[in-house]
Amino acid sequence: MFIRLRAARPEDWTGKLSDFLVGLVFLAASVAVLLARLPEAWVAAVDGRSWIIRVGLIVVLLWLNQWVGNLVRTVLPRAPYLFGRTLTIRERGRRVRLPVREIARIYVEPRPPGERDTFVVALKNGETYDLCPIAWQGAARLYARLARALPRPR
Repeated sequence: MFIRLRAARPEDWTGKLSDFLVGLVFLAASVAVLLARLPEAWVAAVDGRSWIIRVGLIVVLLWLNQWVGNLVRTVLPRAPYLFGRTLTIRERGRRVRLPVREIARIYVEPRPPGERDTFVVALKNGETYDLCPIAWQGAARLYARLARALPRPR
């Protein structure tokens, strides 16, 4: 199962709280993996080296932690996210869903001193939307995924 989900985390209290909660869940799951009794068949399959199974399970938890973090960020009020071929952003207090095929380009718009430079998406019909500041966690990965999904200029 491969889910194409990318989200940027706002640099406010909601983003920090979501990271804290996802980290707390990861920590609890890691403790459970380290203390749980492993099935005998698994341990026998690796010649009695149960630490190999535990390390593998921790790696799987790290991978799942990334997806859970992105999933939690999708419910944050200001967080933009890309799910499949739809970009969802916040514009004037409401969520706006933009099909990726309607995006003409994505670029960085410099802002005046005191404000952060921002990623901006321009649609084929001429409308532009602010995506998020470039300093947000996950913004660069969201930008890269969008840039790959856009049609190549000829």
